[in-house]
Amino acid sequence: MADTTFRKGHIPWHKGRKGVYTSEQLKRMSEARKGKPAWNKGISPSEETIEKQRVSIKEITSDPEYRKKMSEKFKESWSNPELREKQSKAIKSYFSNPEARKKLSEALKGKILSEETKKKMSGRTPWNKGKILSENPEHSRFMQGKRLSPKTEFKKGLVPWNKGKHIWTNKEHPRGMKGKISPMKGKHPSEESMQKMSESHKKKMSDPDYRKKVIDRNREQILKKYESGAFPKQTDTKPERQIKEELVKRGYEEGKDFIHQYQFMGKFMCDFCFPQQKVIIEVNGDFWHANPEKYNGKDLHPHQIKGINRDKSKEAYIKKVDNNSWTLLSFWESDINKDVAECLNKIEEVLAEKKKI
Repeated sequence: MADTTFRKGHIPWHKGRKGVYTSEQLKRMSEARKGKPAWNKGISPSEETIEKQRVSIKEITSDPEYRKKMSEKFKESWSNPELREKQSKAIKSYFSNPEARKKLSEALKGKILSEETKKKMSGRTPWNKGKILSENPEHSRFMQGKRLSPKTEFKKGLVPWNKGKHIWTNKEHPRGMKGKISPMKGKHPSEESMQKMSESHKKKMSDPDYRKKVIDRNREQILKKYESGAFPKQTDTKPERQIKEELVKRGYEEGKDFIHQYQFMGKFMCDFCFPQQKVIIEVNGDFWHANPEKYNGKDLHPHQIKGINRDKSKEAYIKKVDNNSWTLLSFWESDINKDVAECLNKIEEVLAEKKKI
């Protein structure tokens, strides 16, 4: 290669000129360079060069005409649906990679804005200040009855690429919150906010489809915890508390007249027991014990099948032990919720018959 040191500091003759090379020449040059590494690959630019580039970029971007031109080009390009779709796929592909998310998180972690940048941001007026944003009735209550601004007009009718998708987990959050204390820790919402949240929740739960969806999701989570052994055994469920409260209301004393959570013959636990009358009361959850009125003819979960077999064994043992002197009463969760007083009436009928014997 010829010595080029004499060119150092010289400005290339074709710098700033357009049309020096024809399209065919540019194509041939491009093909000739294909597969070859760049001459400056692995060589880091000096601090002086970086500073020059930074100053040059600032000068170019500070030009109002240049900024206006770039803004128009950006709007024109993003009004193309094919380009938006292509960009959306590229973003999804990038953020679906855990390493890329981790790299981004590390890059943003600990970044502090300079005082100059903060000053610029504080002096700027938000682009949407005083502007009406949307007229779509499906939008949130903060945007209903409003109009899209010219800046966001091209987005009208588009579905956000991340709608309904969970992108970040707590461990992979891009803002580097791992190991840091939440800014909301120790703070409590106001009474007004609590009331609004309560009303919103009641409104959503009044929808049968939404309610079923929430119950199924919660049940699925509980089953996973139950299978892993992380879910504690439930010994004081809501139906049990309802029975217990009604018993106390009618004058029965716990420990004297009845026992809650009674270990029967050292074999298994029963929900309630009246030792003197030899009466056992079992409170069965509709799901866990597979209430026939709700699950008859349906495919049962393995936990439901286990519960049915356990109930049969328990019932057979109670009826046979001690010369068939024990009585077992079972009540479904739905029956207790419907009319707990009626359930107690049946219990008292059996207790009255036992006293006569």
